[in-house]
Amino acid sequence: MAKKGLISLPISFGRAQRIALVCLPVVFVVAFALAFARFAGSQRVLSGVSVAGVQLGGNSRDEAEHKLRELAQRLATQKLRLELAGKQAVATAAELGLELDVAASTARALATARSGGVTGNAVAYLRAPFGSTSLPGVVRVDSTRFARALAQLEPQLIDDPPFVGGLVVEGGVPRLAAARPGRKIAVTEARAACQDALALGGVGTPLRLLAKQESPHLSPASLERALEQAKQLLRAPITLEAEQRRLQIEPAELGGLLATSAQGEELTLSIDPAKVDAWLAPRRANLEAPARDASFEVSANDEVRVTPSEAGIQLRAADIARALLEAGRDSHHGSLPLSHEPQPKRTSEQARQLGITKLVSSFTTRHDCCQPRVDNIHRIATLLDGLVVPPGETVSINAVVGPRTQKNGFVLAPSIEDGEMVDSVGGGVSQFATTIFNALFHGGYDIIERQPHSYWFTRYPMGHDATLGYPHPDIVFKNDTAAGLLIKTSFSKTTITVKLYGDNGGRRVSSSVSERRDIVQPVVELLPNRAVAPDEEKVKEGGMIGWSVIASRTVTFSDGTKKEEKRKVTYKPKPRRVEVHPCRIPKGEPGATGEKCPEIEPEPETDATPEAAASPP
Repeated sequence: MAKKGLISLPISFGRAQRIALVCLPVVFVVAFALAFARFAGSQRVLSGVSVAGVQLGGNSRDEAEHKLRELAQRLATQKLRLELAGKQAVATAAELGLELDVAASTARALATARSGGVTGNAVAYLRAPFGSTSLPGVVRVDSTRFARALAQLEPQLIDDPPFVGGLVVEGGVPRLAAARPGRKIAVTEARAACQDALALGGVGTPLRLLAKQESPHLSPASLERALEQAKQLLRAPITLEAEQRRLQIEPAELGGLLATSAQGEELTLSIDPAKVDAWLAPRRANLEAPARDASFEVSANDEVRVTPSEAGIQLRAADIARALLEAGRDSHHGSLPLSHEPQPKRTSEQARQLGITKLVSSFTTRHDCCQPRVDNIHRIATLLDGLVVPPGETVSINAVVGPRTQKNGFVLAPSIEDGEMVDSVGGGVSQFATTIFNALFHGGYDIIERQPHSYWFTRYPMGHDATLGYPHPDIVFKNDTAAGLLIKTSFSKTTITVKLYGDNGGRRVSSSVSERRDIVQPVVELLPNRAVAPDEEKVKEGGMIGWSVIASRTVTFSDGTKKEEKRKVTYKPKPRRVEVHPCRIPKGEPGATGEKCPEIEPEPETDATPEAAASPP
């Protein structure tokens, strides 16, 4: 009998154990069912699954696709080594038309433990933590591309290909060539081997290919027909003519362009377009022509005329091959097929629609003759001559002309940089900048960007000058009229002229420049020169005052509305540069030496009085 107050452990423990033994499997089954259901309803790859060697277990669909897309990019450039009887050739997967199908490969990974029925899926899910599942990727193949690539590699792998028989031409005389058996790559087996290799993530070892023996057969009648056709083609020169163009080929040349192909037992004779293209290469320059855009001619009286556009003329090798074959079968004379391409960028009708009908404005500036800067002025004028600006278009002079380099036709000449005169390639183009700016200014066009000179030069109109540098300063303007704008330039040894043609809608322009204001005196710069006596000085540059003016423009439109513009233009003073002895330069100034100037001795006095000195002896 148990003692009072004690619990009977054996009885209680046994009951709990029995309950646990019954409940635990139920709990496990319920927990497993819940986890499996959660997995089945998710978009994640089963743990331990890899595709083409890439681990995807636990990844979402997007994560798996991202990894496989990176793999596809690597595989596309992977070089596959193909081997046949000890010979090797190399090609990338992309060249062979092979590609990892990312979407299909991802779907294959997600299908694991989801596509085998409820029991099979559950078992696969249960085994996942204790093992791994390696799946091959899905590889797409462009069969046509694969076969073409393999045919190009075949000469590197096989030295005894079959010959279907055909024609051999020597000196313009055709003869039959007998067929012979040979080996060819087994395409189906080669495609399967490459697919399998890529599906596993690529291989480093050569893929061994198989070859099969082929014995071609052509009907004797087909061979005889091809021979007679070749004789007919090569019996005389063939001439093709059209639009004052003439192309002639001699039999010996044509013989090298012939090709044969076999379809079953039939042999077909043709002219190879690729060989025709090579034969045409040195002859194209005399037979072809580029497209010519419609342009504008201006008479001495400023009358504008449209020069018609013309389409280009090209020879297409395939068309020439067909024409030669057709002419050779008949009279050996035929029409030369011309392709009227490319088309002009600006047709005659488009040029007329631009409405460029009259002179809008003109401006001329003058310069000294025969200096290097004149070459640059002429060069930039030539580059811009004939420029057509459609309505509404904005133009940057620097963007059109490009950098001022010797390669671009410019030379070394003086220019202003940071307020100093220095030699630079393209120096002097500001003369043209001032000229075209004034033409645009007086034509009433919208000038978006323009920078005056730092100093005023007498050859330019005060307040209405402009400078150019690359990439800045620039001249940027907009053709804000309904008509196109044609820029024409001309020059002489001492002048440069810019004329603008179009139709500004009857705009009238008036302008003015204020009196000089804000006068600034030039500073004096002392330049050390020991050749100058201490009590003398030598003026090297006289200097010039600086000042400002207000330049104004009023554009009156045909409807009476006006646009008024004002701009303050400031010219810097030019320093007065004077050469003096170094002793004259104050301490701290450039060129100062600290030495003292020698004292000037007074001239000796004379006893003679002016009257005595002036009296006769």
